[in-house]
Amino acid sequence: MLLTGAAGHLGQHIAQCLASGAADLALSDVDADRLADAAGRITECGGRQPRSAGNPDAPQEATADAAPVIIIAADVTDEAAARAMVHQASERLGGLDVLVNAHGIEGPTAPVEALDPDEVRRTFDVNVMSLFWLCGAAAEIFKAAGGGRIVNLASGAGLAGGAFTGVYHASKHAVVGLTRSLALELGPAGIVVNAVCPGFVESPMVDRIVASLGDLDLPTEYAHMVPLGRYADPDEVAETVRYLACDAPEYMTGTCLVLDGGLRA
Repeated sequence: MLLTGAAGHLGQHIAQCLASGAADLALSDVDADRLADAAGRITECGGRQPRSAGNPDAPQEATADAAPVIIIAADVTDEAAARAMVHQASERLGGLDVLVNAHGIEGPTAPVEALDPDEVRRTFDVNVMSLFWLCGAAAEIFKAAGGGRIVNLASGAGLAGGAFTGVYHASKHAVVGLTRSLALELGPAGIVVNAVCPGFVESPMVDRIVASLGDLDLPTEYAHMVPLGRYADPDEVAETVRYLACDAPEYMTGTCLVLDGGLRA
């Protein structure tokens, strides 16, 4: 199993949740130092031993039944690096059957007439274009193996609009569209593709978005809009990702599971 964005706040929760199972796990992120820290926490909690892609032959002291955690630092916006990372994960783990794309950025919060083109392109490079390279590389491996699973971290923002956060919303609409399209394209090869669409989550990213909206003199309190009266806990998102990655029926594909406390019910 390969998880991208593993050094991020939500990615770390997903990594810990996935690591609690029996699957071998490869963690990837552009931030090598934070990635190593994330793998170290998994080791402390679960007895696994992280192995760096830069030193895969280092002596290990894991117990016989401890599954390895491989760490691979890579910039997924670089097509060659993204594809190579997927194949490297497969080689190091002795195969690959699940890809979880949990990386992403919020992009700029600003009036449409004031957007910085570089920030817009950067958001789409991270949130959207990288998925083409990662899913394409995974599809090659999965087809040869007779099947596999892809889970994309989309957002409730991919199901509705948002004033002043149109770049983020548009990028997540693209993730939803790509997820559904790949489910149709890859289904005949036994590959299922699904997404998770969280609403507001207790996270630094949501805090940054809300703060940016406040800078535009817009509301900064949104929990009251959620029928359950609170933001999602990151572990709730992680459990939903784990379900799609590990436990969901193979007949489930093209699904975008909404986890928003009833916000869009």
